[in-house]
Amino acid sequence: MTDTRQNSPGKRQRRRGYRGLSAEELRAQRHDRLIAAGIELFGERGYAATPIEAVCSHAKVSTRHFYEQFEGRESILHAVHGFLVARMEEIIRTALTEPRTPLTQRVADTIESAIFFLLEDPRRGRILCIEAVGVSEVMEKKRRQMTHDLADIIQRYADLMAENGMLPARDYHLPAIALVGMFNELVAEWLNEGTGLSDREMAREAKILFRAMIFGAQHYEPTEGAHDPLDRQAPAGD
Repeated sequence: MTDTRQNSPGKRQRRRGYRGLSAEELRAQRHDRLIAAGIELFGERGYAATPIEAVCSHAKVSTRHFYEQFEGRESILHAVHGFLVARMEEIIRTALTEPRTPLTQRVADTIESAIFFLLEDPRRGRILCIEAVGVSEVMEKKRRQMTHDLADIIQRYADLMAENGMLPARDYHLPAIALVGMFNELVAEWLNEGTGLSDREMAREAKILFRAMIFGAQHYEPTEGAHDPLDRQAPAGD
């Protein structure tokens, strides 16, 4: 007589699990460990110097399980990049929606919080502003998308400040893009060149630069057809 107990659903389920966890829960845990390992190794050793085997060893995940979730090394870089961007966007949205702070101060504080997020743990800033640069065309598209997503948030609040008379009415798309680029370069400068400033001091510096732009824009409103001192007239005959 055949013993069917080994083939019962309950037995099969228990064999698939480990420490009472389902296969999906184990998969999610491996994914989280791989992302954490990617942040640590890409942020410390650098992306180019970190093979897949090192990520797997650090995460205590087999290469077989790695390839169940990622296509390769660049694939996990994309996931790490997306994870960090999502964390930063959450910080930005939380700071921007703080109802007890005046709008201009709220935006400045948001800039400070975002820069501090990138520098408090330098691995975050290194991955987003240095290691992800020039990896591939696909990665560059992701970086450009991140730039535009962050600039869109800045632009929406610049438009809101314009509606409230805090800024002159104009299209703030390009200034917002320029601000994101400026912040990226500030982070890269701090990581690579040794500014002598703490992470909090650099975050404050970014806040000061943002406020300088805001107050500068408040005092610069050229009218249509008026001479703009920033325009350089081309020499006759050009």
